[in-house]
Order: sequence, then structure tokens, then C-alpha cells
Amino acid sequence: MPWFEGAASINLGEADHMLGKLFAVMAILALGITTANAQSCEDIITKRQNLMKASGAAGKTASAMMKGETPFDLDKAKEVLAAWAEDAKEMPTLFPDCSKTGAHTTAAPAIWDKADDFKAATAKFAADVKAAQDSTKDLDTFKANVATVGKNCSNCHQAFRVRSS
Repeated sequence: MPWFEGAASINLGEADHMLGKLFAVMAILALGITTANAQSCEDIITKRQNLMKASGAAGKTASAMMKGETPFDLDKAKEVLAAWAEDAKEMPTLFPDCSKTGAHTTAAPAIWDKADDFKAATAKFAADVKAAQDSTKDLDTFKANVATVGKNCSNCHQAFRVRSS
């Protein structure tokens, strides 16, 4: 008996009922995916805010060493640079379209409107951090490298961050 002979015996009422169930399941899945996506975007905003806070804390450590408020410690200097390297690695992944608003973000629309400029800025930051990691040997090289990396931070925040009023 060919496979299609039994197809004629399907009750149309049952088929409609099954189709209705299928659509209901698909709608529930779509809603779940949308909710999960919205949640993940909030998580992304929170992750980038936490990353920026960690970079800021690393900057305070760097500043204290550079001003002589705390003794220069090469291991701590390397930790500062490692925190910034983590920031540089993660940054390009933390600005999907869904994260333009929400969670008190201060990310400026320019991040998405001028995406190539933003990518170039994050790439320059990453390259300068890598160069700093490779060349920091003492307080003088640390100061010079922090100045270079710090310019990246300032430039990026000027162009790609909304100032709170």
C-alpha cells in the first residue's frame, strides 16, 4: 500500500485541531524567544556597564601609582593593563542593536550610526593596550602607555557616550 493511501482517511476536524495546536506552540516559542532576547540585551547592557566600571577602577589604580599615592608595582600595572585588554576584547560584542536603549545606558546613537568609526576606535584601543602590555617595564613606560591608552578612552567617550545631565 503506497504511503499516500492512508492520507485520505485524515479527519479534517482533527487536522484543523492539530494545526491550531501547532500555531499555539509556535506562538509560545516565539514569545519565549523574544523575552529571552530582551533579557539578554539587558544583560549585555549590564555586562558592558560592569566592564566599564572595572576599567574605571583599573584607571584609578593606575592614576594612584602614577601620582605616587601608592608605590609603583609592576604586577599591579600588568593587572591594570589586563583589565583594559579584557575590555578591549569584549567591547566589540557588547553593542547589538537591541541594546540601544534600556538599563540606563549611556551609549550614544553614534555607536550604531557610525559603526565603522566605533569599530576603528575599539580596534585602536585594543592595539594600544596590547602595545602597552608588551612595553611596560617600569613607572616611566607605564606612565607613557597609560597616557596613550587614556586618550583612547577620552576620545571614545566624547564620540560615543551620552553625558548624563
